[in-house]
Amino acid sequence: MHSLLRRYPLPMLFILAFCAVSAVYAYGLEPAQQRSVVATTATNLVNLRSDPFGTMIASAFVAETAPWMWVALAVVGLFPVAHRFGNVRTLALVGGAQVIGTLISEGLLAWRISTGALPASMRHIDDVGPSYVIASALVATMLYGAEPLVRTARHGHWLFDRLPSRWWRIGAGVALAFLAPHLFSGLDHLDVAAVGHLVAMLAGAATGLLFARRERPETDQDGPGGAGPRDLAREAVLGRA
Repeated sequence: MHSLLRRYPLPMLFILAFCAVSAVYAYGLEPAQQRSVVATTATNLVNLRSDPFGTMIASAFVAETAPWMWVALAVVGLFPVAHRFGNVRTLALVGGAQVIGTLISEGLLAWRISTGALPASMRHIDDVGPSYVIASALVATMLYGAEPLVRTARHGHWLFDRLPSRWWRIGAGVALAFLAPHLFSGLDHLDVAAVGHLVAMLAGAATGLLFARRERPETDQDGPGGAGPRDLAREAVLGRA
């Protein structure tokens, strides 16, 4: 546990915080209090207008149903991305997906309300949960795996030595296939959550591609100031990588 927390603070802290909030929500609150929590943290147009950043952060830790399923999916999605790109870049990937998915889906909703296509009561919809964060991480894991093109010692960890990158990719693909009916339900009617899921996943894929491309000069090139594959392998053997 200590090594995981030290090496992967972002996934560990997210999962621990989500578990704590879920436990309090499920076992420590009355139904009326649960309703109040959802209404306060939902990423709807009313809350985003008054406290956009606080709302987008808090909503990712509130799940009305099946919270423990999201914990398992977070493990499959977040750890490989943090292993591949590091904790800071993983935060940028999933945080960006949460923000972009929320703003585009709610912005589309606001436009549809303004045109009269939807009633004004839709400004108060309940939209909470970690699905934007986890879906974007699962997509990044499926596309880019847990290891860079050339593995270096700085990426090594017993968790990924026992489960190679391809198994994490397969697990992420299976998880996305399982989630797909939930993630995209109502997309043909521009449902807010479905649009948000699609945008968040595209954002995760695009951000992961950017990070993966930025790795290549560090891992693929021989030459001044850069270590090629043979140099990295030799350093790993000598214990200097």
